Amino acid sequence: MKNQNLAKATLHGAFWAYASNYSGKLLVFISTAVLARLLLKEDFGIAGYALVVIGLLEVLEGLGIGPALIYHQTDPKKLDTAFWMGLAVGLTLFLVTWFIAAPLAGTFFRDARAVPITRVLGFEFVIGAFALVHAATLTKKLAFGRKFVPEMSRSVSKGIASIGLALLGFGAWSLILGHLVGVLVQTAAYWLVVPWRPAFHFQRKAARTFLSYGTSIASIEVLGILILNMDYLVIGRFMGAAALGVYTLAFRVPELLVKQFCNILGNVTFPVYAQMRDDPQALKRGFLMTTRYMTMITIPLGLGLALVAGPFVLTVFTDKWAEAIPVMAAISIYTLLRSLVFNAGSVYKATGQPGLLSKLSFIQAVITVPALWWVAVTYGTILAVAWMQVLLAFLSGMVKMVMAARLVNVPLRELAKTFYPSLVAGGVMSVAVLATAQFLTDVIPLVQLVVETAAGTLVYGVAIFLLQPDDMRKAVAMLRAAFLPKTKVAAAD
Repeated sequence: MKNQNLAKATLHGAFWAYASNYSGKLLVFISTAVLARLLLKEDFGIAGYALVVIGLLEVLEGLGIGPALIYHQTDPKKLDTAFWMGLAVGLTLFLVTWFIAAPLAGTFFRDARAVPITRVLGFEFVIGAFALVHAATLTKKLAFGRKFVPEMSRSVSKGIASIGLALLGFGAWSLILGHLVGVLVQTAAYWLVVPWRPAFHFQRKAARTFLSYGTSIASIEVLGILILNMDYLVIGRFMGAAALGVYTLAFRVPELLVKQFCNILGNVTFPVYAQMRDDPQALKRGFLMTTRYMTMITIPLGLGLALVAGPFVLTVFTDKWAEAIPVMAAISIYTLLRSLVFNAGSVYKATGQPGLLSKLSFIQAVITVPALWWVAVTYGTILAVAWMQVLLAFLSGMVKMVMAARLVNVPLRELAKTFYPSLVAGGVMSVAVLATAQFLTDVIPLVQLVVETAAGTLVYGVAIFLLQPDDMRKAVAMLRAAFLPKTKVAAAD
C-alpha cells in the first residue's frame, strides 16, 4: 500500500511538474521562435555570455539549502534559519558577480559587452533568494500542483517582457531584462501561493546541518554545471558571439523536450526516493520502474528530434538559422544519452551518498574540460563541440548508471532489460522516419515535419506496445488510479 501511495504521489507530482514546466516552456519556446526572427545571432550570443556566467554561479544559490530542507525534518525555526542563510548567500553572489565574475567574463570571452550584461543579470540571485524556502517547501510536500502558478507566471512574464523589449530595439538586453522580470514575478507568486513568512530566528545547529548536507549537493552541482556549460565557454571564447548564438538556439529545443523532462522527474523522484531510503526493496523497484518509463519517453523524443531537426529548424526559426540544424541533431542525441542516466542522480542523493556522485562528477569534469577545449581549438566548429559532447555523455553515463545500480543492488542484466524495449522501438521508429523522409524531399519543411513526426509517433507507439504490453497496461492503470476518482475508475471498468 505504501509503495502504491508513493507511486501515485510520484505520478501526481510528475504530472503537475510536467504541466507547469512544459506549459511554461511552451510559452518560452513560442517567445524564442518570435525572438529568433527579431534578434540577431550575436544578440543571443551576447546574452549567452551572461547566462553562462550566472549559470556557473547559480548552483551556489542557497548552498544546497533547498535539497537539505527536502532531505531533513524541519520545523518553523529551521525554515527561518534556511531563509536568512539563503538571502545572505544571494546577496554575496550578487556582489561576487558585480565585482569579480562580470569583469572576468569580459576578459575570458574577449568581449567588453559581456561585463554590463552579466552585472545586471546578477540581480537574479537576490530576487530568487526570497523564494528559496517557499519552493523547497512545496517540493518536499510533492505539492507540484501549487507550483504551477509561480512557474507559469515566470514563463508568461518573461516571454511578454522579452518580446516587448525586442520590438523596442533593446537587442540582447531584451533577453536579460525579460529573464529578470520572470524571476521577480515568480518570486512574488511563491509568496502568494505559500502562506509561510520568515521570522527573525536563526539556529546555529540547524545551519550546520543544512550546510553539511547542502554543501555536498552544491559541490556536485558545481561540477555538474561546469560540465554542462563547458561547451558554451569554449565556443564563446574561441568562436565568438554569433557562433554561441547559433549553438544556444540549437540547444533550446532538445533542452525543452528532453532535458527539462528529466529535470522534472528528478525533482519528483528525489523526495520520493528519500522516503524509500529505509526500504531497500522498495527503492530498487522504484529505481527500475522510473528508469523503464523514463526511457520509454526520452528515447523517442531524443531520436525523433534528431531525425526531424532539418524541417523543424526551417519551419520554426526560418533558414536564417539553417546552420543550427546539424548541431541540434547532435545535441538531441546528447540530451538523450544524459536522460538515460538522469535517474541515477536521485539515487545518490536519496541514499545519502552525494559524496560518491561528487567524486564521479569530479572525474567527469577532469575529462570534459580538456576534451572540449581541445576540440574547440583543433576543429573550431560548433558541430565538433556538439559531437564531442555526445561521446563524453555516453562514457560518463555508463559509469554513473553502473554505480547507481550497485547502490540499490540491481544486477546489470536486469538493468539492461529496462532499456532494451525502448531502444529497439526507437530503432524501428528511426528507420520509419528516414524512409518517410525519402518521399518528402520536394515538399515544404512544414509538411515534412508534420508527416515525419506522425509516422515516427505511430510506429514507435505500436512497437513499444508489442514489446512491452504488460508495462503499457500497468502504466495506463497507474495513471487512471492516480488521476481519476475511484468512482470514475469503477464506472469505466
